[in-house]
Amino acid sequence: MPRPPQLAKIFNYYTLIALCVIGLMYHFLFIQNDFTVRLPGPLRTPQHISKEFPKLLWYKLGPKGLSDEAREWTDTCIKNNPEYKATFMTDESGDEYVRKTFAFRPDIVDTYLSFPVPIYKADMLRYLLLWDQGGIWSDLDVSCEGIPIDEWVPSEYQQNASIVAGWEFDAGWPEPFPRQFASWTIMAKPRSPHMMNVVDEILEEVRKKTTEHNVTVSSITLEMMGDVVDFTGPRRLTNGVFHSLEKELNATIDLTELQGIVQPVLVEDVLIMPGPSFAASSNTYTPKQEALLPPPLVTHHYAGSWKNDKGGEAKRKRRRR
Repeated sequence: MPRPPQLAKIFNYYTLIALCVIGLMYHFLFIQNDFTVRLPGPLRTPQHISKEFPKLLWYKLGPKGLSDEAREWTDTCIKNNPEYKATFMTDESGDEYVRKTFAFRPDIVDTYLSFPVPIYKADMLRYLLLWDQGGIWSDLDVSCEGIPIDEWVPSEYQQNASIVAGWEFDAGWPEPFPRQFASWTIMAKPRSPHMMNVVDEILEEVRKKTTEHNVTVSSITLEMMGDVVDFTGPRRLTNGVFHSLEKELNATIDLTELQGIVQPVLVEDVLIMPGPSFAASSNTYTPKQEALLPPPLVTHHYAGSWKNDKGGEAKRKRRRR
């Protein structure tokens, strides 16, 4: 018996709605989940960030390997913190690590592997390792001052801080001057969106410069990219972190409130350490301020192996047999 025309219209109407609902459910439950799995970008919500700093120490060796002097410096951190696992990355292991770990981000892999300047790769590697693995990055010319790493972060900040960075230049300099974090020692929990933002801003600058000069990444030079400090170094770290914080807060951060600090200050989930913590020799204080300062945690010995016309140690050429 055929359905009445009105009933058929109602049936078709509800059938159409049901199909739309099923289609939307399929999209969000299956396609969206698949997208997340294949392209696991940085996680923004604090609950996705570990509550503890991983007990990992990261170093990067140049082609010349570990000098006796650098061994003495790094041993002060490694031997005094035996519960921390120390890893010395090489050019080869760094390339392989980035190639495998960041396969979901071809732009990261291609840029990193194409960088012709050693310091660019060393800078980018530290940010990638800290985003992916967390722990502590230290340059080879950094020594620890005897305070256990587990005591670096005051207990009241350990759960909420995801990045620990110290002012390199903060006190004793004629104002105004641009403040920046020391990048020779950085502490982080994995998956901090601020750390990935630093990487993304490096990639954006690479895109701008290669377009401007009409060259490939492998053909860029120190002259093209400008000051290393701005491109991949301390100021890039500082600006990238603060830009990320401002996006998260939807507000401009007033840096004057963070100047001349004598105790750690937590800005959202970024713990800013006073100058002496990571850069005692770069800051001077009044006697009154010195009485309030925490003790130095590390000393930077300024070996400056990257400060040459090649931007670091060049790879050794293999001898022909």
